[in-house]
Amino acid sequence: MKLIRKSLLVLIVLFLSPLPVLAKVCSNADEVATGLGCISTNPQKLVIDFILTNAIKIAGGLAFLLFLGGGFALLTSAGDPEKINKGKEVITAAISGLLFIIFSVYLLRIIGYDILRIPDFTD
Repeated sequence: MKLIRKSLLVLIVLFLSPLPVLAKVCSNADEVATGLGCISTNPQKLVIDFILTNAIKIAGGLAFLLFLGGGFALLTSAGDPEKINKGKEVITAAISGLLFIIFSVYLLRIIGYDILRIPDFTD
């Protein structure tokens, strides 16, 4: 157990320590270099580029974690029908949420870029 704790501590220190080799210089004057990349200081561009992009990533990660949690609930149910149904519901909700996110992003890109021709709406 102590070996696992020490190994985790070493991994955390290695991955979370700032490395000057990985430092990024931002190309635009209205951007600030951070640990998450270049973030715009323009509020409108910040919302569109940074927050919405990362919100989609976070939602996808949460759906994946829910899928794993539902699978774990199924594996540890020991034949209890109530726990099996709960695990199935969590997996179904995770897949439904992930499909909802994917289709909503696709629909927003069709409406924003193809129909309304909003400039810089998509990369």
